[in-house]
Amino acid sequence: IMDNQLNWLEETIDKFENDPNIDHVFVTIHTPAFPNGGHANNDMWYHGNNKIRPTVSGHPVEKGIIERRDEFLNIIINKSQKTVALLCGDEHNYSRLKLTNKTPIYPEYYQGNKLKISRPFWQITNGSAGAPYYGQEQLPWTAFVEKFSTQYALMLFEIDGKKVSLRVVNPDTLEEIEEIVLKE
Repeated sequence: IMDNQLNWLEETIDKFENDPNIDHVFVTIHTPAFPNGGHANNDMWYHGNNKIRPTVSGHPVEKGIIERRDEFLNIIINKSQKTVALLCGDEHNYSRLKLTNKTPIYPEYYQGNKLKISRPFWQITNGSAGAPYYGQEQLPWTAFVEKFSTQYALMLFEIDGKKVSLRVVNPDTLEEIEEIVLKE
């Protein structure tokens, strides 16, 4: 995520926060902030290696992947009360991760500044339409993954005033994978 993208996101989230006609915001990106199956070696984790940096005009940028991830999360979690969830794809599975201030999100010996998560927040990954499926990996936040499935998954959100519910079904069999209230 580049500087201009973060600036745009922060300005946009701020507008939504100050708009009384908007109650709920969902942020969608391709790569999960917290991979759960198949992408621990990249996405916004790179096996916890913060030395990974994008290169612009042949020069690495100042901040590493984990620092940049934390700036992104700070905007959508700590600077917003309306953002309900981060919706991702990339990984060929369905997973729902609950982030709280107790969720471990750093490698064991991380020395950088650490983001303090101010409220519970969801990362929901649904890349289940691709081939082949990815199994769940063991990562620092694995215990906080509340649902993981390798079935095809269709997500149906229901908004009822301040309440946001999610129903996930297998579109081939109509089997319910899960139903959960994301926000009361």
